[in-house]
Amino acid sequence: MRLTPFFFKCKITLIRYCNRKRLLLMATRSPPAGRFSEPGENLHALALTGARDGIWDWDRTADRVYYDPQWKALAGYGPDELSDGSSEWLDRVHPDDLPEVNRQLKVHIAGTTAYFRSEHRMRHSDGTYRWVLVRGTAIRNGAGEAVRIVGLLTDINEQKQNELRLHAQLDEMRFALASEKVLMEELDRKNRELTELSITDGLTGLYNHRFLQQRFDFEYKRTRRYGGELCCLLMDIDHFKKINDTYGHQFGDYVLKRIAAIIKSNSREVDICGRYGGEEFLIIANLTRKNAIKFALKLHDAIEAELFEHPSAMVKATVSIGIAECTNEVKTRQELIERADRAMYQAKKDGRNLVRVWKDVITTASGAEQYGVEELREKFRGLSVQMQSAYIEATDALVKAVEAKDSSAHEHSGNVARYAVAIAREMRLPAEQIEVIKFGAILHDIGKISIPDSILQKEGALTARERRIVQQHPEVGVSILRDIRFLEKELPIVLSHHERFDGKGYPHGLSSYEIPLGARIVAVVDAFDRMVHARAADRVLTEKKAAMQLVREKGKRFSPEIVDAFLKSM
Repeated sequence: MRLTPFFFKCKITLIRYCNRKRLLLMATRSPPAGRFSEPGENLHALALTGARDGIWDWDRTADRVYYDPQWKALAGYGPDELSDGSSEWLDRVHPDDLPEVNRQLKVHIAGTTAYFRSEHRMRHSDGTYRWVLVRGTAIRNGAGEAVRIVGLLTDINEQKQNELRLHAQLDEMRFALASEKVLMEELDRKNRELTELSITDGLTGLYNHRFLQQRFDFEYKRTRRYGGELCCLLMDIDHFKKINDTYGHQFGDYVLKRIAAIIKSNSREVDICGRYGGEEFLIIANLTRKNAIKFALKLHDAIEAELFEHPSAMVKATVSIGIAECTNEVKTRQELIERADRAMYQAKKDGRNLVRVWKDVITTASGAEQYGVEELREKFRGLSVQMQSAYIEATDALVKAVEAKDSSAHEHSGNVARYAVAIAREMRLPAEQIEVIKFGAILHDIGKISIPDSILQKEGALTARERRIVQQHPEVGVSILRDIRFLEKELPIVLSHHERFDGKGYPHGLSSYEIPLGARIVAVVDAFDRMVHARAADRVLTEKKAAMQLVREKGKRFSPEIVDAFLKSM
């Protein structure tokens, strides 16, 4: 083949890209000085035309660029429509891509890179931008200066658009997978929460009764089949009803939660601790009888040492604990629980605040022994009645002492008791409950014994400090009566008779039916008697007007059904 002048003294290297069928023309020698290649001189361009690649040849010395017809066609122009300036290419590069194109050109001209290569968007004649791949190699003079760059331009728009779509789809898939992962993690978390809720007691955070039974059944069968140690501990809070009645159910819940926390903190991870019901807790432990006793004593001492802080007092709580060991004689899981339950009640019979272990000797007395027990029980019951009567007589004297301090309270407690009994009978309450309400009414103001005479007998309005002193008398009354065991049912009446139905009373701001029934009854008749026997004569109301005042306060200060029952009983 005879070479044209364009390739005079030039060595040509053709690199075929088999996968794309492209040819890159690389000149490795400079043409004669002052010679610029003319269109049509390069017969090898015919081969490149079939490959859809455009040739460009940039003479940097003359700053002229030869764009072959294929290059111009890829840009959307005819063979004679573009000049030979480098701006015909660079001015068509997308503004966002131009800085990177210039950078790559600069480093190649400086000799830092062996080849120039750039993927960028170029403006087509129709105004749209299309992706192109531009490659080239610099031809250098003896001083190493880049005097010429020869290269190819390839239309890769379709390929790039497909690539971008693929990336977008991959991003969508990654987002979908990430979202699904987040969703699955959230679903897993919710499932764990639901599982936790299904096996946990909502108040104490320990296992609930149903889950305790399931785990106990599993542990019992495992012990029966494979051997090992197993003990059941049943725990009951002593006098918990009294705590509830004296300090309110919210404080009772607080005590339950604190004791549950003590149990949890003093137990091992393998111990199964739960709320068995009410104020009872059940613990299943793989311990010997001896170690179970040590464990129970540890819990017992920790609870006994705890002080439960109430706004009006520091309260102590104790527990009675029964222990039963799984031995060969125990035939069922329920039998083991019953043994622990009997041991616990033995602890209560023995005086509470004790730990007891089930033994065969814990049996019911029979025959003459049972007769003797019943006889003694009757004797003590009689003594209790006598003691109660004697105490009530002494208390009555104390009530009269309180009334003597307050001239406006003459026979007030007796009147309140009489009205309260009338309401209780109107409501058809049981005789035993009526008796409790009667004594609660008699004792309701017992705490006023601690109020100075100067405050009780003051004619004018009380100061804020004096009002606080007066408002302490329900709690003072409870503290006076607390240790009298047979008056424990009257304590809630004494404590809560100044609570209001709308929750604005004292000492604890109880509302509606949180207030014990006896206290709601005493609140109505206490107010009525004070209205008809007021200290100041000009403030005394007739019974009719006092009754009308009660009606006006229905649902606010007083319980509506109590007011209605009182009006019917008058």
